[in-house]
Amino acid sequence: MKSFRKFFVLCLSFVMMLTLTACSSGGGSADADPTQKTVKIGVLVSDTTSAEALSFRSYYEKYIQSVYNVEFMYSDELTDAAAEQSAIDNFIANNCQAIISFASSDRPAQIEKCEQEGVYYAVATGTLTDDQYEQFKSYSHYVGAIGPDLAAEYQAGYDMAKHFLDQGYTKFGMFTGASVYFTEMHIYRAAGMLAAMCEAGKGDYSGATGYDIVGKIMADGGNVSTGKIGSVEVNGVVSGYDFDDAWFGKLAAVANDPNVDVLLAVGSGQTAFAGFKPEGKMLGDIDCYTADSVALMESGTLNYLAGKFSASIGPIFAATLSAVYGKPVRTAEGNALALSQGYWIATDAEMAKKYFEVDSSTTNPAYTKEKLDTLIGASYDDFAKFVAAYSFEEIQK
Repeated sequence: MKSFRKFFVLCLSFVMMLTLTACSSGGGSADADPTQKTVKIGVLVSDTTSAEALSFRSYYEKYIQSVYNVEFMYSDELTDAAAEQSAIDNFIANNCQAIISFASSDRPAQIEKCEQEGVYYAVATGTLTDDQYEQFKSYSHYVGAIGPDLAAEYQAGYDMAKHFLDQGYTKFGMFTGASVYFTEMHIYRAAGMLAAMCEAGKGDYSGATGYDIVGKIMADGGNVSTGKIGSVEVNGVVSGYDFDDAWFGKLAAVANDPNVDVLLAVGSGQTAFAGFKPEGKMLGDIDCYTADSVALMESGTLNYLAGKFSASIGPIFAATLSAVYGKPVRTAEGNALALSQGYWIATDAEMAKKYFEVDSSTTNPAYTKEKLDTLIGASYDDFAKFVAAYSFEEIQK
């Protein structure tokens, strides 16, 4: 009888131990809800000082991190593929469950590494090439990319040039940025500008019009030539980011050329031209909304701005978090996101100021938690519709 009681007690103890173990390893409500655990996300960056980079970081660290149970871990400024791989290794060693990338020296290598390590990976404010997307779209840990695609970049350049052409301006100077480094984003923006000039001037650019201008610029080593495009003229072009005396001298020369009425920049125009531009000349730029850009528009120095808004990186964060929660947003075929998102356009100081007030808010930004929550576990179609409605007016609705 005693041996039976001892056996019964041992069995009861064993059952209780199993019950307690089950509760502590997943049966409790806290573990059943993944939102109760802090999600650690690594962020790869190739730029740590520009206004755009700082505004993106502010949105993640000052807003998203305050309203979601997440922790962002930023890399140092990454200048090559080896540095990107080292940063990913560091993120993994620090238990990051996902990585959002603003660095693009070798995105395929980044994606491969994260897939091998079982870490979710997403591209912010950029896109993969068509070939790259076909290669990686079915990877289980590739979340996708949201940002201006090359068609949107081309359109941004086209719209900016057309804005001034429609006002009767015909003499232009251009800053083509990293086109000489074969940065497609800048090549497509420059090609869009030239395409608008071809239409308005009823001419062609070295025999090319429309999208064919992209191929012409690439064939010329990423360079844009001066010359007449029908009744329109390109009378000065500066490219690269040398930041030496010769480079600044070229910028000053183009800005002060009496045969240039409008200065168009594929990016960094406020840095490149604003300090040299004489009163009365026009300046258009593709960049982001900052206190400085608002001040430049108020002073009449900057006259057109196609700007990325800092909260534009909200949806890719939501998609990444959704994947970590086990609710990935995929196409009907099970593939990763590939969505284009454009710019907010300001043509006067009042518009720029209105955009900046929303864009710089750390309490009520363009994409609030309430809006992003609708994307967690959303269908691909609903997610795509949300991203497509990116204009300031649509978001405010």
